[in-house]
Amino acid sequence: MKKLLMLIAVVAMVLVVAPAAFAGNGNGNGKGGGAGSKATVVNYSLSGTVTAIDAEAGAITVTVVKGNKAARTYKGQTITLNVTATTLLRERTADGDLVVATLADFAAGDRVTSTGSLNRADAAAPVFTAKRVTIALPVGTCLVP
Repeated sequence: MKKLLMLIAVVAMVLVVAPAAFAGNGNGNGKGGGAGSKATVVNYSLSGTVTAIDAEAGAITVTVVKGNKAARTYKGQTITLNVTATTLLRERTADGDLVVATLADFAAGDRVTSTGSLNRADAAAPVFTAKRVTIALPVGTCLVP
């Protein structure tokens, strides 16, 4: 009987302490900043149309067509995707394969998709750092079976 009471007491303590241990700071984004604040650095996913390429600066300028919650704010705006040495550049071929691309393969008018990190520390000049940029097939292109 004593063992049963001890077990019940231990389980009760775990049930009381565990929620507090996992509660966190309440902002739900894992980036700190206090309850109710927006994270400064978030992951973005967007699609758009290339307007310019600056190979020397490692930048692709894109007009955003659509995006996830982080990028949706920039819909219709022209933003700059910073390309680093670790950015994966790819191109979708007519048979559906993804092949390695270089900045030289990108051209104004290309449809692209991109994922990466968005630093919103300076609201007037957000910094998009691309993890991946893919040249999509032109609209209306059918994949070869």
